[in-house]
Amino acid sequence: VKTIIQIAREGGVDIELLEPSIANPGAKQRLKDVNDDVIAKGVFGSPFILVDDEPFWDHDRLEHVDHWLQTGGW
Repeated sequence: VKTIIQIAREGGVDIELLEPSIANPGAKQRLKDVNDDVIAKGVFGSPFILVDDEPFWDHDRLEHVDHWLQTGGW
């Protein structure tokens, strides 16, 4: 936990808000639930964007996301 707080502090995160969340069992469960959900959807890597269940992976696909959002699909 100390390492996470140190990295977050260096990144400009408000530690006063972060520290209580790290110890919160509800927050931990929410993180586990979200991770389980994205794994079930086949998400991998970053950035990974789902639009209408259509997967887009990596920064070089952001133009494809824009196209999809403008036209509603291929």
